[in-house]
Amino acid sequence: MKIEVTVDAITLDTLIADSFSYDGDGELVPDGKTRTLADLVAEKITDRLTADDRYNSLRKAVLRIRDEEIRTAVQPLIQEALTRPIQRTNTWGEATGQQTTLSEIIRDEARKLFEPSGHSSYDRKPPYITQVVNTEVQKAFAEDIAGYVKKARAHVTKQLSDDIGQKITNIVTDALRTPRTG
Repeated sequence: MKIEVTVDAITLDTLIADSFSYDGDGELVPDGKTRTLADLVAEKITDRLTADDRYNSLRKAVLRIRDEEIRTAVQPLIQEALTRPIQRTNTWGEATGQQTTLSEIIRDEARKLFEPSGHSSYDRKPPYITQVVNTEVQKAFAEDIAGYVKKARAHVTKQLSDDIGQKITNIVTDALRTPRTG
């Protein structure tokens, strides 16, 4: 019995498999793209280079290129998300007000960081950003003061130990010079 297998010419452009990706429910579904032998070879090389420390400069170059490709692919999606109209909703998901964009919502939220909170002049708090800055200034000031207090303590301790040592020396010297009676 003779079995004969014929394999057509295989090149890097040979289609190998369908491409799959995860949908919104987390299920693996075909994404309508096909993968070539070149895609699979490139994927394996990239996996090996990024996991191996022996090729550090090549690894860094591959990671840089990968990051640039991801950035290029994601940038239009981010731009679309920022400019696409969306409907504001309340806590229960009910539409409120007019449509807006994500960039307007982000701008409004950032503006709130710089505005005082509270409804009247009696219950107003300083803007959040001011509170953060004040807290950090207080921390830095407390650290500086703690450093100065530590230096002052060390200086006073040294002065007192020098003075006490000199006073004890003087008392002992006077006691030795003074004749004893009795």
